[in-house]
Amino acid sequence: MNFILNRLAEVRWSSGSCGNLGCSDPECVCALCAQPIGIPEDDPRRKDHDDECCGCPICDDDVPIILFRGEGKAMKQAAFHHKCFEKVLAK
Repeated sequence: MNFILNRLAEVRWSSGSCGNLGCSDPECVCALCAQPIGIPEDDPRRKDHDDECCGCPICDDDVPIILFRGEGKAMKQAAFHHKCFEKVLAK
């Protein structure tokens, strides 16, 4: 897949995340907006949520888009909310 990225100067690259939904650690947040990705499992908004509904804001926020750069031990990653990644794609 080929695409052109803009706003790369704003992207925060990290060495990885813990994988826990809603984690606010700087290594785990969105590489563009710096907000946590996903909603923690114990969040009350999940009470009536169907985990297989697909397409709602909770589902969209739970699965980040991840870019990688570098190789081996020097590899970095940038995880994005879907809406934030749209801002990074050039139009």
